[in-house]
Amino acid sequence: MLEASNDDNRYEEEWKVVITTGGEYTLSKMQSRILLQAIALKEKAVVFETFVISIPFIAEMYRVKRFLKGEYQLPERTEEKEYVPIDPVKFEEFKQEVYKKIGKSI
Repeated sequence: MLEASNDDNRYEEEWKVVITTGGEYTLSKMQSRILLQAIALKEKAVVFETFVISIPFIAEMYRVKRFLKGEYQLPERTEEKEYVPIDPVKFEEFKQEVYKKIGKSI
């Protein structure tokens, strides 16, 4: 990822992503960098804690504003980190337990 200069660290940005279905997402500077990196790596989607952006359906992505940190409050959703999946071993154990409780086999 690109290194930020000391001057760049003083600023926050508000980004807008428009999806072909008409949906819009407001992103912070860090979220936009994660999305741009995923686009560059030709990934299919970026998963955050409460929403997913499907890259093939992005119609537009642009910076709305740039401002000094602390001068403007971004929406709470822009603070979400990228989703980190559960360890596959732990997920398999969890899945076994759930299936056992509901009486189904895997």
